[in-house]
Amino acid sequence: MRLRTREIYCPAHFGNSYEVMGRREMREYLAETVFWGFTRYGDWFDTIDLSDPYAEPRHYQFAHSLWDRKRAAFQAAQQAGLETSLIITPNHVFVDQVTSANQARQDRPDVFGQLVCPSQPGVRAMIAGNYTNLFRDLAACGVSLTAIAPCPYDYGGCTCEACQPWIVTFAELAGELLSIARRYHPEVELHTVGWWWKPEEHQQFAAYADRALPGEVRSIALHIPYGERQPPVVNMPAGSAVRAFIHNGYADAAEPRDVYGKWGPVAAPRRLPETLANLAERGADGFMAYSEGIYEDVNRAILGALSSGQASDVASVLGEYARRYFGASEAGSSEWAAWLQAWGEPWQADLVAQRALFDRLAATAPPSWRLEQWACKLRLFELHQQIGEGTTWPASRLAAASEWLDTMEHLQRRVWGVGPLRHIFGEKFMMPAWYESYRQTAGLPGSTAQVLAEM
Repeated sequence: MRLRTREIYCPAHFGNSYEVMGRREMREYLAETVFWGFTRYGDWFDTIDLSDPYAEPRHYQFAHSLWDRKRAAFQAAQQAGLETSLIITPNHVFVDQVTSANQARQDRPDVFGQLVCPSQPGVRAMIAGNYTNLFRDLAACGVSLTAIAPCPYDYGGCTCEACQPWIVTFAELAGELLSIARRYHPEVELHTVGWWWKPEEHQQFAAYADRALPGEVRSIALHIPYGERQPPVVNMPAGSAVRAFIHNGYADAAEPRDVYGKWGPVAAPRRLPETLANLAERGADGFMAYSEGIYEDVNRAILGALSSGQASDVASVLGEYARRYFGASEAGSSEWAAWLQAWGEPWQADLVAQRALFDRLAATAPPSWRLEQWACKLRLFELHQQIGEGTTWPASRLAAASEWLDTMEHLQRRVWGVGPLRHIFGEKFMMPAWYESYRQTAGLPGSTAQVLAEM
């Protein structure tokens, strides 16, 4: 199997790995990304929590620092031989640009964030100004964008009557931004991200694109929802390639959900190869793999090696992974491959067997963050099993829960080096079922959102 465009989409935000990585770390990690077979690197300047860096030249704020890191990452990607893609959410703007007069209407659950209404006076000029700054700045530091990839939702959208149908308003904005991008990146292509699109929106978008942007929409990365392994069959603009938006950050099963590193690193040894086989059968020419951090390192290897033709099966990929990073022998690499594959469904894993095999294999492996993250995952699941269910908290159960939290903090701070964690990585989301009862018993403060809800 060999898919032409193999993109790793690494949004640097929320305190995740990509937000905190230094230049050297990013260079090293992108080199490994190339090794496993990826051809394109993408990032999104997610402006949530950020003020406009171009409006404040006297200080060096979070927005300045984050944008500098992104520029450096794009430079490193290009130097590593990767194509580059800037993901765009057109009406998602800086926090100091949203006013009561221009804010988007948000009365649907899929429309939220720092959004402005493109139908309000001056808003399209504001959006154009924001992206003019970004496109010009990237070009000035030597980055030649291969693609821009607009996405209409999360964060994006407006439900006011004037913006309906939203997907058409979004398409208009995408065309306007493509024209601006080509002033600074003359060869840049327009690709789109199908995250959360409805079937009728694909039809509306295709009709608009064929009329107003003929031949310009080179591909749509069709959204594959949790638990599914192939993209939907939808209307496409003429000449637009089918690609897939693959969530690289969760295990094989959608439920119970092992995602975003909330239970340590992840592996999807069945979901990803089945998804790739479905894409090949469909005639797709590539994918955009959505990555929220280095916790999905094993999935990155699986997806890259299989889709590039470097390997034909998961066991071969994971064997190579073990030899490259764990110093495994040929025999040991096969055992490591089996051990890693067992985490495809972590709640079904035989933890006693996993512990025995890990202790034996890890004894001869050199120390590394890759090894340590899996040691932490194993311990998190052992402790979770000890904690069990219920609302009574004897001393032994309290101690196990405390160790679970300590292990997670060690993983986040000493192994991954991430933080401050925000949004989907925050304590508000996807904690173990026992956590709230433990928190109240142990007298731990709730998140700000919980405190506000209780006031």
